[in-house]
Amino acid sequence: MSEIVSVVERARKAFATVSQIEAALARAPTDRALQLNLSAMQKMAAQSEQQLLAFSQRSYVDVCNYRLLPQPSNNYGFSLQHVSRSLLEYQNMFTQIYDAKKNGPKDRAVFGREAQQESTLELAYTYSGSLGVVLFSQSDRDLLSGKLDSSIDALYQVVEVDTRKKVREVASNLGNAVVKRVYDWSDANIKGGFAADMRWNRSDGRQLGEVIERERMEGIVEVIDATSDSKTKDIETVGILFGGNIGSRSFHFVVPNGDVYRGHLVADFDRTTEMTLGKFYRARIRETETFHYATERAEKQYDLLYLEPASSLPFDDAAKPEAS
Repeated sequence: MSEIVSVVERARKAFATVSQIEAALARAPTDRALQLNLSAMQKMAAQSEQQLLAFSQRSYVDVCNYRLLPQPSNNYGFSLQHVSRSLLEYQNMFTQIYDAKKNGPKDRAVFGREAQQESTLELAYTYSGSLGVVLFSQSDRDLLSGKLDSSIDALYQVVEVDTRKKVREVASNLGNAVVKRVYDWSDANIKGGFAADMRWNRSDGRQLGEVIERERMEGIVEVIDATSDSKTKDIETVGILFGGNIGSRSFHFVVPNGDVYRGHLVADFDRTTEMTLGKFYRARIRETETFHYATERAEKQYDLLYLEPASSLPFDDAAKPEAS
């Protein structure tokens, strides 16, 4: 690891010097000496970058070039809040993908400590020209693949979501959590007014990269916002009817020491059904759970399908609820 620290430090110093000379040249644009120095340092910085990439391939290091491109507007700049959030959400998105690949898909946007440590991207250096950062991660390789290869490949796949079908495919393959992370990363860049240039040099020498325009991120946010999934199941249970109204088509049903159901009667509910409040009934209730990918919010809706007086109760007298 000490060797990569040395390689990174040389690149960091070279690009820092380029930035310093560029700042000086902005104040004195006709200074010939500064122009010559800038040209020389730019060559040195480019050489140090190539040395880093060559070293990364020899030593199994994955390198990511992440650049934020502000879109033309008087209202956006390199706000620390927006830049830091873009970087944080990028890391979270990448770690969530890695965690899904290693440990399986997750419903909620959380990841384990081990997955976080193994997918953490270290800052190598920054460079001028919009706002660019070079990140790296020490990898492990066998004869066939590296530790992060499949996660890097999947990263470019998940930012391709532009239909509800693709959103559901990502959720099915990588988990709802990854969909949420893609949404949060896109939202961070939209609010910052950025496009994002993501370029990877994998430890096997393969290069991947593309610019994700702000308009495309807006499309990602819009389609995830509009996508939800529902699943339905019928529940048969015995409990007390606390509320029921044929006119308003509503009901309130309580299982002693158990669940509480509030909802509506189905359209074809038998209007002649006995509905005596405080009485025990056997009920068939349909539960519809809707999951919203953008917010990770799950909503449950209950519809009463059938109701009949209970001839037997699911508990003995000792378990009956006390009268209040």
